[in-house]
Amino acid sequence: MNQRDTIELVARREFTEGFRSRAWRAATAIQMLVVAGIAIVSIVTSGGSGIHTRHLAIAGPQATAIAAKARAEAKGYGIKLEVEDATSAAVAREKVADEDADAALGPRGLTTGKDPDASLVALLQTAARTVRGEAKLRAAGLSPAQARAALEPPPLPTVEITTGEGEGGTGLAYIGALLLYVALISFGYSIASSVVTEKSSRVVEVILSAIRPVQLLAGKLIGVGLLGLLQIAAVAAIGLVIAVPGGAISLPSSTPETVVLVLVYFVLGYVFYGGLFAAAASLVSRQEDTQSTTGPILIVLIASYLATNAALGNPSGGLATVGTFLPPMAPMVVPGRAAQGELPAGELIVSLLLMLVAIVVVIVVAARIYNRSVLRFGTPMKLREAVKLAVQRG
Repeated sequence: MNQRDTIELVARREFTEGFRSRAWRAATAIQMLVVAGIAIVSIVTSGGSGIHTRHLAIAGPQATAIAAKARAEAKGYGIKLEVEDATSAAVAREKVADEDADAALGPRGLTTGKDPDASLVALLQTAARTVRGEAKLRAAGLSPAQARAALEPPPLPTVEITTGEGEGGTGLAYIGALLLYVALISFGYSIASSVVTEKSSRVVEVILSAIRPVQLLAGKLIGVGLLGLLQIAAVAAIGLVIAVPGGAISLPSSTPETVVLVLVYFVLGYVFYGGLFAAAASLVSRQEDTQSTTGPILIVLIASYLATNAALGNPSGGLATVGTFLPPMAPMVVPGRAAQGELPAGELIVSLLLMLVAIVVVIVVAARIYNRSVLRFGTPMKLREAVKLAVQRG
């Protein structure tokens, strides 16, 4: 069996065991439920299209005319106006007092409750001015069509200028960064846990009697990484399927590029951090000792995520630019900047090259540490010893 077949066999084993694991399925299901819940809450609280229903009680012919005009213009104010014809002005006002109506129109004018909806009041006042203006113009001799034309001229022509991706791009940027951060932590620890489990149970001795340590490490990274991609795809899909049709979010024009970069930088970031987690885990023989060696990596990852959140607030600023070129931050910063339309092609190319160089360095160092420490048992190895292992030749 050649090296490629060996790595593929290990990767298939890691993927199959992980997919069958109740823990992985439960974690994926929980994340999907959380994302679905957030999307549903966003739809419900935002009211979907943002249209709010308001109830109006009217009495008298003038109120009827004002209500008709208001209903025609209500959508522009974000209102769906429901009109009820009361038997008298007193009955209409009573409905407001009983909170059966948001406002009442009668011969004496407009009646509202405490803290009225400003949009509803503006709508009714505008409609009243239009109706009264039309009446005066008709009294002056203009026809109804001429009166309407004078009071309701055509709107100004509007031209949209593209100024960036707007709120949709910003929301997608933060969601993508959070998704990548959670995935990198989850699957970094999955790699570490797998390494320590095999080492503490001595299964690794049996495995390494048939294959080389580097082949085992490479297979682990590939297998667990495929599980990570599957989980990200499932979580993102459930969120988009619910949120987009429901109007909770609007996808910017940069969405396809952002999705591609999220996948690319997840792979790059996962290999970068996964190699570090695997090397750190190979230094210990018990699960309870894992935190002591993986802690520094976790600190770097958390700090990178916090810096990314700050950088995405100003995607063209200095912190965002520097983060694009720093391998620990780039997996979260680059897709976020792309989502907001603030990632120059030149910076993307340089970022990719730097990530690839960093990954090569990490894999070489991690492979040397893993190769020389995975069969060492007992007291956890210190960082100084691990560095010596990394620089040793042969």
